[in-house]
Amino acid sequence: MATVLATAVPAFAHGPLAGRRDLGVPLWLVVFGAAAALIISFVALSALWTEPRFESRPLPRARQSWIQSVLTNRALEWAIRIAMLVVFLVVAMASARRAGPLETIGPIVIYAWFWVGLAIAHALLGNLWATLSPFDTIGRLVGFDDEQGSSGRPYPSSWGRWPAAILLFGFVWVELVDPFGSFPGHLGILIMLYTLIQMAGMQRYGRRAWLENGEAFGVYFGLIAAMAPLTRDPNGYVVARPFLAGLAQVSPRPGLLPVIMVALGSTTFDGFSRSRLWTDATAELTALARTAASTAGLLAVIGIVTLAYVVAMRMAAGVVEGAWRPFAVRFSPSLVPIVLAYVVAHYFSFLVLEGQLGLLHLSDPFGLGWDLFGTSDWVINLALLSPTAIWYVQVAAIVIGHVGGVVLAHDRAIALYERGDAVRTQYALLAVMVLFTASGLLILSG
Repeated sequence: MATVLATAVPAFAHGPLAGRRDLGVPLWLVVFGAAAALIISFVALSALWTEPRFESRPLPRARQSWIQSVLTNRALEWAIRIAMLVVFLVVAMASARRAGPLETIGPIVIYAWFWVGLAIAHALLGNLWATLSPFDTIGRLVGFDDEQGSSGRPYPSSWGRWPAAILLFGFVWVELVDPFGSFPGHLGILIMLYTLIQMAGMQRYGRRAWLENGEAFGVYFGLIAAMAPLTRDPNGYVVARPFLAGLAQVSPRPGLLPVIMVALGSTTFDGFSRSRLWTDATAELTALARTAASTAGLLAVIGIVTLAYVVAMRMAAGVVEGAWRPFAVRFSPSLVPIVLAYVVAHYFSFLVLEGQLGLLHLSDPFGLGWDLFGTSDWVINLALLSPTAIWYVQVAAIVIGHVGGVVLAHDRAIALYERGDAVRTQYALLAVMVLFTASGLLILSG
């Protein structure tokens, strides 16, 4: 077991283990082909997609069946809630132990299974976090009111989702920068602090209001889940819908765009921080200087991504002589497929390869030498993915994600404006999409 862990240590810094290698295709051709795919998609949409297909699309009627009975069973829901609450407590306690990051189940569950695996699952299956969230379950068990908290005042509408954006930035800072990350028990303290913030928010403003706006992962996973082909109707029944269609129903509110930009910019920075340019520039820095540089770099990349989008929205709004701020918020859901694409491109190899470490720790979650399920002597198979396979998945994710963004933006533009104006408003955003695609592939290539 010790040998396996020691071998896995260098790979634990999540992200693609290997970049492009001996593919027989020049990088410039891959980038050109990806950009061309976006442009061709845009031209095809302009010619063929003449009516909105996602905007104001009604949900189909659910049919009664035994499957619906199972999916809406309250006893089953609460069994899952309690089971996930137990898992949460185990992960939190394991993360609080004075042990190395590879000795307990905590870090791998949080950074691989939770942050990466659950995001991908939401894009396929819908909003699982609505049931799995331990914070929602605790709030229900404690009896926090659905609508308003102890203050008797409603949640401030001007705040919108800004609390979620701030807390999400805090999470990605801990994930990518935190100089104390290797300190034993550090992650457990942060989990406890985040939980206390959620309890305070629900107690003051009401469970539902706070979780919909101030719980970072609920807001983030909710956005990812909006693109899923499965959702629940107002009666709780599971229904199918076209992939991406749910993003057209995301309501614009303050803080929505910052949440998306933090998610998009942080993943971009994670890739850039592994490039030779960044590692060479920071190699000689002290620990304190490296922390400052990484924090500044993270903020700068989020700022650059935001600036590129804002410039595109200003130009697009000028076509129809409208205000750019509402325009930018209205079109921000079109960036969510790109957020997921970057998660897949940057982290899926981490989930598949290093994520196996969590299976080993299922038998010994606290690093105490247990073997509860007979998995503690399993060996991590680092040969599951070749560098070539990783690169092809990365390219496919980047291209598909950006094409999805182009489709959503076009559908919204067609719904809001005359066809000619709608197409012209998308020129600048298409240019930004091409820029994001090229830069994303260049970063991933190392």
